[in-house]
Amino acid sequence: MKKKGIIILSVFVAILAVLTIAYVVLKHNETPNRVLYNVYSDIAIWGVVIWQIVVIVFGILLWIKVFKDVPRPALYIGRGMTLIICLCALIFLADKWLNLFLDDGDYVVMEKDDYILIKHIGYNDEGSYSIWSKDGVFYRKYGINIGYYEDSVVEGIFYAYVNGFEDNSVIDLENLDNTGVDISEEQKKEYELLNKFIEITEDTYPEKFQRGLYWQEKDCADNSIGTTQVPIIDENGTQDMSWFCENICDWLKECLEEVPYEDAPWLYKEISIAMPSVSGSFDPSPYISGKYDRDALYEALYDFVDGKLTSADYPVKNQSYGMLEFVDNGGDEYLQGIEPDCSYTTKDGVTYGMLPVDRAAGSNYYCLVAYKKAGDKPSEINENPFNGMGGDAKWIEFIDDTNLGFACLTYSGGDEGMLFRTEDGGKSFAQVNYPSAKVKLPDGTIYNPFVIPEKVWVEDGNLYLLVGQSPWSGDYYSEELGKHPSGLYVSHDDGMSFEYVGEQ
Repeated sequence: MKKKGIIILSVFVAILAVLTIAYVVLKHNETPNRVLYNVYSDIAIWGVVIWQIVVIVFGILLWIKVFKDVPRPALYIGRGMTLIICLCALIFLADKWLNLFLDDGDYVVMEKDDYILIKHIGYNDEGSYSIWSKDGVFYRKYGINIGYYEDSVVEGIFYAYVNGFEDNSVIDLENLDNTGVDISEEQKKEYELLNKFIEITEDTYPEKFQRGLYWQEKDCADNSIGTTQVPIIDENGTQDMSWFCENICDWLKECLEEVPYEDAPWLYKEISIAMPSVSGSFDPSPYISGKYDRDALYEALYDFVDGKLTSADYPVKNQSYGMLEFVDNGGDEYLQGIEPDCSYTTKDGVTYGMLPVDRAAGSNYYCLVAYKKAGDKPSEINENPFNGMGGDAKWIEFIDDTNLGFACLTYSGGDEGMLFRTEDGGKSFAQVNYPSAKVKLPDGTIYNPFVIPEKVWVEDGNLYLLVGQSPWSGDYYSEELGKHPSGLYVSHDDGMSFEYVGEQ
């Protein structure tokens, strides 16, 4: 009985070993960015690894002990095969788990609630996207792969998934007639207008303007249908406001030509705008009812988006950030041979550098490291400081050698720029928006010429930001100053938000 019990137990452990391998494979395929995001997930990883090793060792011992009386050469063949199988299993598992940590072909583009947008870089440097949702300590793929689109389109799709919105399709009036539901002529006309509005909108987004578009059905008391479809259009951030407002104006003008405001005013009561970390609803009807006033519509949109982007709720101000502390974690030989694109050196001689560790579609992707002197093995601080965004890192600065710091990443060939902020010494960064300077052109169009953050500094207890113009398209000239100016901004909350001061 004892021997029989041991054999049964051996079979049971072998089954557990197979299930564990299957579990590892599944979790490997379901983990975004090949990284698990917190200590609980790390515990889950190593728990499975240790368990698998224990299972394999236990299986070897059982074979040696239980089957010791098996006649030769079957004993040697069996033991040899067991060792080979266990060794292959260990190598297989090691490869899978190493890939979880070392594969840098994926990037986290956006995070919201328990959802993550992942960009996958292929061999041809093209990027496809997928959305993941948190399931316990792991992340699971949510829905289907998004595939290959412009970033702005994908971010709109991500916003729609997170908020439970679905793609829209026009109403099939012929099938509606066959349902047996009585549809009045007025309702048919309203459905036709709605279908036309949807058709024009979906021909515009993303085909013409490469922006994400989704829809939300809402109750409507102003038509006989009882509902309407509200378009949700993606906006890319502070530096994109001019193009975004132009796109909205062009789209509404085209809609009004085919679906006049007087025929369906309920279609023009709301536009939902998805912005980084915030969203809002804009009512265009005051600017298109009666007569289409493009200038007034553009300016109102611009003010609305600018106000939303720069008034997001921020965490409570951290009054004590602490001083930067260098931690030597052994360094990395691979990183040792890479020159930083930009760096900051403390008074103690420790250098913090942005190393370009990958390149895709003309953009660099960075790793933030620290080292005491040139030639040392860099210690990694943040493997993805710009949160999956690519471009060219222009500068990094820590305020008075504290954990409060800022960095600039340019993109679109250096034509646009983004400001990032950290308050934990570079272990994490968040993008910071700053308000538009609202320069008005002779044709009445307003825009922000200051798009490249240049430097930050502290003076009289306030933090200042200087933002310059694009070196390629920045042609705004100040007659008063007699030069192409930069924009000066001030922050009273350590760079979590800024106010525009003026030209300099």
